[in-house]
Formats: sequence, structure tokens, C-alpha cells
Amino acid sequence: MAALAVFCLPAGAELLAGAAARKITPKLDRPVYLAGFGNNRAATGVHDDLWARCLALRTGSEPVVICAVDLIGLFHDDVQMVRAAVPGARVIVAATHVHQGPDTMGQWGPKQTVSGLDETYNAFVVAETAAAAREAIARLTPVRMFPAAVTPPDVAAYYDDTRPPVVHDPEILSLVFRDRRGRAVATLVNWNNHPEALGSRNTLITSDYVHYTRQMLEDAGFGTAVFVNGALGGMQSPLGAKIIDPGTGQPAPKDSFRFAEIVGRYAARHVIESQKKAKSAAVDTLEYRETQARFPVANQGFLMAAKLGLFGGRKAFSDGATAAPVGYLRIAHGGTPVVEAALVPGELYPELSVGGAVCDPNADYPDALVEKPLKKMLSAPFRMLFGLANDEIGYILPKCQWDEQPPFTFGAAKRWYGEVNSTGPEAAPVLAAAFEQLVRR
Repeated sequence: MAALAVFCLPAGAELLAGAAARKITPKLDRPVYLAGFGNNRAATGVHDDLWARCLALRTGSEPVVICAVDLIGLFHDDVQMVRAAVPGARVIVAATHVHQGPDTMGQWGPKQTVSGLDETYNAFVVAETAAAAREAIARLTPVRMFPAAVTPPDVAAYYDDTRPPVVHDPEILSLVFRDRRGRAVATLVNWNNHPEALGSRNTLITSDYVHYTRQMLEDAGFGTAVFVNGALGGMQSPLGAKIIDPGTGQPAPKDSFRFAEIVGRYAARHVIESQKKAKSAAVDTLEYRETQARFPVANQGFLMAAKLGLFGGRKAFSDGATAAPVGYLRIAHGGTPVVEAALVPGELYPELSVGGAVCDPNADYPDALVEKPLKKMLSAPFRMLFGLANDEIGYILPKCQWDEQPPFTFGAAKRWYGEVNSTGPEAAPVLAAAFEQLVRR
């Protein structure tokens, strides 16, 4: 494991917050390959803009900036360039994992052996994200923080978990930052659901349901809305969900913008309702810790993609492994955490967030030690998980559930999807060990 970096900002200072948003919608003057489903899905237009949205927080001399970008993912190489352009700050960059934006990783080009990554566009994303971070810092103002969390009784209807065991990390969490006049400067939303409500046939650029979540919150006076996704693996997705349209009482049309709107407004509505009961939480300390962990790469598809140059020189493999950051964010008062967040460089299965792993004897490693869920390592009343944070290494699933060889778990006829897009069975043990070390320090 690489050296640990700890950034503890002095206690006793006033909490400041600022926010900014910059458009990262690509121009369609050249082919733009949409990421997240199959190859050769070229964009034909724009439904709504993609964004880089940043929330800056400070209690001492150095701010922590949480940025969310409407992208499938962003490798750590690009995140490092964002950080270099924002000196004097600790910058976090998390992708919303939208499946209707440009290929920023190189895996969804015109065919499997040709990268869809456009270096000019990635450079544009880096520049605009850094600009949004600097603007957010420039707008820092004294605030009070209002945390809230809710688990709606019908939330499972908005997911379709396609792989047993059916486990969700269902909480919808929000942090609202209000200035001295009570006006909302920004709202951070953390929920766990794939932004792929439009399906694989859509060719219009859009931030999917996330667009409607942010739009509804901003229209309701919640300041700049920053949406950070969470534990998405398994699959936590609206694709197979059967959702009723509240306007008609009938099933919402699949793969439609109306379907995405219903999902997005559902999340926003629960943020608004939960915030009605939220109480101001005193904050005097921000702490961000990060370590570079080495994840063994057993995925032959990833190794071949690197050899073909699909990643554009990013995501280096060395001695059969790749390095990726694991992070821990702590917002506290008087030494007691109020909000904690685990930062994960991929798509975590909820079993590794909140627990519930089931070790089927037909799995490849049925006797593997079950990893301690990340949120159970935390003690704050509000516990967040930022997925696709500062890197993207694919799915991260419990080792005891790993299943590439027949017989397959739970009577499946073929291998499960998650393993196809994972670095390998050691990802979860490495992540859990790295995060536990961060929290203990």
C-alpha cells in the first residue's frame, strides 16, 4: 500500500461553503461515442447539459472541494490534472456514472479494439472541473450545515437488483449549506442508483435522472445541487424497475425521459421532505484522508484494453496490479464526527457498503473471509459512500461471491455480469483493508 496522506484542517474555525457549476457538454462537431452500454453508440444530439459541479468546504486554511462530473468515470490520471490546477485545496472528483455521456475511459468506441476516448474533450473536462472548483472556493461564505437522511418505504421499487442476494444501500442523504440569511448556498445529495434510466437505445446526451433531481432541488431554492452516486454494483439500476407514473397511474414508459424524470424527482422530493425536519449541525473540523492501494488485475479484458491503448496511456498496470485511491472524509464537531464518507474508486456492491453478503457454495471462493462493510466501520450519524471517486476500476464485489467458473451461484446458467467488469476477486479485500486503516488513523 502506498503512503497515506492525511489533511486535517484546524478545529475551532467557522464553517464556510461555496459552490459552482460549469457545463461539460461536448460539441458534436466530431463523433462522440456514448459510454456505458455497447460500442458504436454515437451521440445524435443534446437533451440536457452535462455538468461539473463543485462544493467547497473550509474550516481552516485549506478547503476540501467535492466535485461531481456527469461522466461514466474518470481515471485517476485525469483527476490528478484537476488537482494540479487547484493549488492549495484538497479536491475530490466523483463521476455520477451516467450512461448517456461521452466515453472518457476509452472502452466504448466504434468497435471493441478502437478507443472512444477524445483527448481534447478530456482536457476540456479537466479544465472546466478545475475552474468550477476554483470558483467554488472563491465563493466561500459562512454557513450552517443541515444533514438529513431518509429511507423511503417504497425505495426498492426504483431499483432492479439483478443478482442475488438482493441487497440495497437505500438511504437518500443530503447536506444543505445555508448562509447567515438562511439562503441555501448548495445541497449535496448522495444516493445509490445507476443513471441509466434512458437505456441503451438513447443517443441524446443527457445526465439522465440526475438532471431532474438537481433541477427540482434548484427550482425549490436549494442552491447549487451536487449529486454524488454511491454503491451501484449488483446492479442497482432503474433499468428493470417497474415504476408507476404518478401523473397517469400507469406504468411509466420504459427507456424514456419521462421514466428518468420520475426517478430523478423521486430522489429530489425525498431530499426536500427530509430537509423539513433537518437540524443545524455544528462543524469545526474537516478531515480528508487518502491512500493509494494496489489492486491486483486478473481481468484479461482490462489487460488487453491497456495493451491496445484504449485508455490513452492512463491506468498503468505494474507487476500485475494497478494503483487506485481510497479515501475517507470526516466532518466533525468537538472531535465527534457528524458526517463521514467512504470514497471508493469504482462501483461497490451494497453488500460491501451495508452488509448482507451471501457466500453460495458454488462460488469460486466460498470460504473467503467476508469483508467488513465500509459503512459499519463508521460512527457518524450520517454515513455516506462516494462511488467512482477519484478513479474507476470497475465493479467491486465480495470475494466469497466471486463466480467465474461453473457451477454458478444461485442456479445461474452463465457467469454473472459483475466479474466481467472487475479487476478481480482481490478488489474487495484490498479495498476493505485500505479503508479500515484510514478510519483507524
